[in-house]
Amino acid sequence: MKNLPSPESVSDMWESLKRERRPIVIYGMGNGADKLIARFDSLGIKYADIFASDGFVRGHSFHGVRVKSFSEIKELYPDFVIVLSFATRLPDLIDTLLGIDEEFDMYVPDMPVSDEGEYFDSAFYKEHYGQIKKALDALYDEESKNVFISVIRYKLSGRMRDILEFTSTKEEMYSLLSSANIETLVDAGAYSGDTLSEAVSFFPNLRAAVCIEPDPKTFKRLARFAEGLEGIDVRTVRAAAWDKTGDGFFAGSGNRNSSVLDASTHSYQHRVEQTPLVRIDDLTEGKTDYVKYDVEGSEREALSGSDETIRRDRPQLLVSLYHKSRDIFELVNILRERYPYYKMYIRRLRCLPAWEINLIMLPV
Repeated sequence: MKNLPSPESVSDMWESLKRERRPIVIYGMGNGADKLIARFDSLGIKYADIFASDGFVRGHSFHGVRVKSFSEIKELYPDFVIVLSFATRLPDLIDTLLGIDEEFDMYVPDMPVSDEGEYFDSAFYKEHYGQIKKALDALYDEESKNVFISVIRYKLSGRMRDILEFTSTKEEMYSLLSSANIETLVDAGAYSGDTLSEAVSFFPNLRAAVCIEPDPKTFKRLARFAEGLEGIDVRTVRAAAWDKTGDGFFAGSGNRNSSVLDASTHSYQHRVEQTPLVRIDDLTEGKTDYVKYDVEGSEREALSGSDETIRRDRPQLLVSLYHKSRDIFELVNILRERYPYYKMYIRRLRCLPAWEINLIMLPV
């Protein structure tokens, strides 16, 4: 098992880029590139060009720069540094990026999914090292510790070799759960029904589900999917899982970047509207066997709003740990202190950047 980086000598990719003398080129456009360029601007990092994969270039511009093809970049610059600005779960694309990474110097930056803008850089690591070490010690098995350390090392280095070293398939991840014992579940952040579909596949005795999704467009797809299921009683709730009942502000996009916001929060999302907030404790009737939390940065609030359910039923839990920079250690420590009667595992599905980090909690 590798060790956590020494806080005394740790450095990060942003420091390396500030020192870089070779041309820096951004790979990709869209929301991710917007955030990356804003980060560059805040640090005084200059980039030379923006490019897309060959075959995807149509002569358009982005941030006032003509988007070039990868072939043009290779012809234009004898040596350069690539900074990836998009995310992917596609196996073939990840393999392609691995090939590029072997040939060229490439960074895959850890960009916060939520818009709070707190970056996991070397200063952040030094400030929170004690909490990070405490979270590592709370994990139950060596595989979890390896995943945790690889994620931490990646967040600092921005290197693919760190983040792809320890990953699991969905089958491997779900195998940790006592699937046969799961008859009822709550899916917080149900999206369009993808995780409910997984639950149907992996939990053979599932008979009832409460699915919570705040985005109106996505909720409609979720409701249609739930109506088509047979043999399972599905209750769909158009709301955001929270620590109280009321109304909140929701930055909707129809995709997994949607999030609950404070009214004063500035967001990269396109629309902000009011949405109902709901406590999971107010939705559970009878025994709950499993709760999944993937609520785009609102995991703390959603967990607090299900405290009664967790203490009463001790359900198996799956909690996303990647929406905020501090989630991977802070949520682990909060939950360890609050519920000491759980074993804690971490598994990560194969994707770029460090998304799909899941804390799996099994009652003792």
